[in-house]
Amino acid sequence: MADKTQPQSGATSTDAAEPVTKPVPEPERASGETFKRSISVCARAMGEDNALNVEFVEGDFNFDAKSSKLANVPDTPTPADIAVTRGHSDSVALFHHLHDSGIHKKHQPKSFAAQNIFAMAEQLRCEAHGSQNLPGVQKNLDASMQKHYSHVLANKGASRDTMPMEEAIALKLREKIMQRPLPPAAQKILEPWSDWLDEMVAPQMRDDQYVLDDQADFAKGIHKLLQRIRIEDAEVDPDYTDEDQEQEEEDAEEPESAGNDDSETEEGSQEQQETADERNTAEEADTEDTADESMDTQSEEPGSTWRPLPGSQQASDLQEYQVFTREFDEVVKPQDLCSAEELGLLRGTLDTHVGDLQKSVGRFANRLQRSLLAQQNRSWDFDLEEGQLDSARLTRVLTDPMQPLSFKQEQDTEFRDTVVTLVLDNSGSMHGRSIRVAAVCADILSSTLERCGVRVEILGFTTCAWKGGQSREQWVKAGYPANPGRLNDLRHIIYKSADMPWRRARRNLGLMMRKGLLKENIDGEALLWAHGRLRARPEQRKILMMISDGAPIDDSTLSTNPGRFLERHLRAVIHMIENQSPVEMVAVGIGHDVGQYYNRAATIVDVSQLASAMTEQLADLFAQPASNRKKSGRIRHPSRRAG
Repeated sequence: MADKTQPQSGATSTDAAEPVTKPVPEPERASGETFKRSISVCARAMGEDNALNVEFVEGDFNFDAKSSKLANVPDTPTPADIAVTRGHSDSVALFHHLHDSGIHKKHQPKSFAAQNIFAMAEQLRCEAHGSQNLPGVQKNLDASMQKHYSHVLANKGASRDTMPMEEAIALKLREKIMQRPLPPAAQKILEPWSDWLDEMVAPQMRDDQYVLDDQADFAKGIHKLLQRIRIEDAEVDPDYTDEDQEQEEEDAEEPESAGNDDSETEEGSQEQQETADERNTAEEADTEDTADESMDTQSEEPGSTWRPLPGSQQASDLQEYQVFTREFDEVVKPQDLCSAEELGLLRGTLDTHVGDLQKSVGRFANRLQRSLLAQQNRSWDFDLEEGQLDSARLTRVLTDPMQPLSFKQEQDTEFRDTVVTLVLDNSGSMHGRSIRVAAVCADILSSTLERCGVRVEILGFTTCAWKGGQSREQWVKAGYPANPGRLNDLRHIIYKSADMPWRRARRNLGLMMRKGLLKENIDGEALLWAHGRLRARPEQRKILMMISDGAPIDDSTLSTNPGRFLERHLRAVIHMIENQSPVEMVAVGIGHDVGQYYNRAATIVDVSQLASAMTEQLADLFAQPASNRKKSGRIRHPSRRAG
């Protein structure tokens, strides 16, 4: 099926765009509004759609050719501004004109990494095909790419952490298809991947598989490339038809464990199963085992409704959890990541952002302190042979000198022999106000508990890199083995150890303000790590509080393993701690219902409620009699919800 035709050479003024280095004529430079109008007209002409409206937006903006939004330009745009804006506009128009979303959806791969490469390759096809005979458009596209990667280089530098593997492959593909060098900044940022690309990817980019004027044929060529470099499992038959593709998609949706015709009919698609369950709940009980087998066909969206598995299955998930390599995992302190001077500046940045928040958090902390101090019922043991002299019994010695001196000793209140671990999610989704509030709450509650004689440990968890880091590189070098398990480098951070005084650890919390720290989150292993540290403590009572804003997410791991891989492990870890460990655990979810994971949980809809939720949960734990805590592996109290 032939693709949409290439834009006519006379359809737009950008086909004869001047080089970026040439001065812009004064009339065009004088009015940004005039320039914006000309851009909109050119986009509609090139896209051959009078309804295409280009919108200019203010502030930080990530360009996406699928939208019609462009970054705003100043009133007097420079030659560079004009070239970059024209490049973005041309990309939008070409994608709008040459892309068919139905064909794209039909041929889209199944794995996450393959989908990313497939999408970038489709945008590349539109730009390469549409600009073949338009050198001005080619210069505009190069200018916009140069501006983007110059910004990335200035902020992040050139490394494999800066550029994901999928984007590196797409840039190499662009160089191959367009048959011209990449802009200098793109070449610079691609250098860390060059050896691997030249060895593993470039030899697989055959000249005969990229049909630019036919989107379906081009998609088949990209599938072949993905299969050759082992990112996509199944090779595509070049002769298959659309009907074959639809049949394959229908077959893929059927449960793999169907044993015979009757069971296939009974299970059917997920939608049919849900309808059958609604009609007859008794039948659901009779087919419980079958439902467990087809569990993986349910929604793969992390955190979506999921029926808890029995204890034996949770134990199995815990044992079957795999890690591709632990070689690059790290447990660090803030001093390992930045200097003392930088920590001081980051702490100052945190303090300038909190404003009135510190007062409100302090108000909740004072309430917690009053609650704890009210439990300090002073009680004494008398008639001891050592301790503090009991002056009230001195009269007995005066009347009978043969009587020995009497001593007394104050009994320790139970909560004094307690340690609390606060585990903070340091994932990218916590960026901004969420991480600032979490840092301040941990800071103030830590000092409050310390004044009451309770030791506090503050931990954080994230990953060393986006999209896999060195673990994924090692997996690629190993030939993409199937089901590798956890495929990213863990970074666990000790902001404050339980034995460190609060005044010495306060500056460490400023690390959460450091740019680039927050990446992805693997909650299950973070809980195991924090739990292990707690179990090693000498205190009699141990409390673990998890602060998180979502389900465990790591793109590299989730794209290379069966569905719910990280979520299953998290549930298994929680089940183990809640039922087999003396550690008491509570969780607070920010905008995310953690009650589906934890027996004792609070869910808040706004981060401003975090202080009250943490205070209430801790106060409830300290006020709870020992007899009502864990008994026979189960928690006696109901879960609470804050906010």
